[in-house]
Amino acid sequence: MDQTFGKEYKLCGKTTIDSLFAEGSVVKSFPFKLIFRFVDTSPELKFLFVVPKKLIRKAHDRNYLKRCMREIIRKNKVTFTESKTGIHVAILYQQQQRLPYKQLEQKLMKAISAFAKNITND
Repeated sequence: MDQTFGKEYKLCGKTTIDSLFAEGSVVKSFPFKLIFRFVDTSPELKFLFVVPKKLIRKAHDRNYLKRCMREIIRKNKVTFTESKTGIHVAILYQQQQRLPYKQLEQKLMKAISAFAKNITND
């Protein structure tokens, strides 16, 4: 599998994002909250990264966290491709301070493994 994270992996569109938050299932693993929804249209994999301004006030810190999360997902996309249907995933950061990359990677991988268990149970 390729190691890129292009435009085809980014979730956009108000209706798709609203339906994800309205109908999606939740997996919590502090400091992350994963909201996911299976889509029947095609076997597509799309992500949305959210770092609230209320928690992280400085834009450069929010951008850093989103870049790090995108990089971690890019390197570990194989975990999400096991499903035959399409998946839309929103990854929300829920801590008030910025974590270094190594800690982010460990905690996000823990959340992803909980997500993978949830997929296999469904």
